[in-house]
Amino acid sequence: MEKRYDVIGVENLIMDLALRIDVLPETDGIVSLKDFLWQSGGNASSAIAALSRLGAKCAMVGQIGNDEFGRFCLNDMKYHGVDVSHVYEREGMTALCVCLAEEATQGRSFLGRKGDNPPMSPQEVDEAFIASAKYIHISAAETSAKELAIQYARKNGVTVSFDAGGYSERAAALIDLTDILIMSHQFYRGLFGEDENYIANCRSLLKRGPKIVVVTLGAAGCAGTDGVEDFTLPPFSGYPIVDTTGAGDVFHGGFLFAHNQGRSLKECARFASAVSYINCTSLGGRVGIPDLEMVETFLATGVIEAEKLEPRKAHYRNIMRFI
Repeated sequence: MEKRYDVIGVENLIMDLALRIDVLPETDGIVSLKDFLWQSGGNASSAIAALSRLGAKCAMVGQIGNDEFGRFCLNDMKYHGVDVSHVYEREGMTALCVCLAEEATQGRSFLGRKGDNPPMSPQEVDEAFIASAKYIHISAAETSAKELAIQYARKNGVTVSFDAGGYSERAAALIDLTDILIMSHQFYRGLFGEDENYIANCRSLLKRGPKIVVVTLGAAGCAGTDGVEDFTLPPFSGYPIVDTTGAGDVFHGGFLFAHNQGRSLKECARFASAVSYINCTSLGGRVGIPDLEMVETFLATGVIEAEKLEPRKAHYRNIMRFI
């Protein structure tokens, strides 16, 4: 079958409210709100937004509520050039996540509310649509389309990429059905505890089916293997980190973009790390997503052309009036 898409993401869309604070307040306390911004979010969804901004041809399969947040999320995917013909509107609320970015710790905390997302039908997931992609990208978030999309992908030779963020036994079971596994440090600890033999433990997961296993380690960088090439990479540094929300999401997007170009495993990880690092210099999970030229310039010179992000910042500032 002709591959119309580079990557199709499978996830219900999520609305984000990004808040920048000094530190989380104590009970009955108050802290100053330094900045806030409405954006769309979601693990797989933000990876797809990053992929499309870099130049990949992408689509989403999932749901939104028939509320203002749902319309915002749908329009935001369109803003990134993503095909949303297989994102379905449902009666009820779109999922909402409040993302708290702490300056003091450079950490983030989340408050989440699930959306009203009934099960999707096999006709809505659409085997022919899934088969028209080179990759599908899934997350650990509950999405009724996910299992069927994986089944269709494996049947039709579509590479399955899994963003293993939050650990659960149900999420861990997806390892066996995955070709590219990129896991958070939290997910890694759910499997291996505090064992820091990252390469050896990643290699052990290759036996379960994945062809590539990577663990992202935040301020410690990342490590991984494909069974032939092992790598460890330190994080980039030199620019202030504003918000790490979405860092892992856009890392996945950058990795898949580079992998689709045929780059080596280490180069895929280095490219993905650059995408993630640049994104972390802005508030929220999507404002700082760079285009391909920005990434290549940064990798070659170490310079982030921050002025190129100003139109995106203005876009999200202005679009707030529609909420």
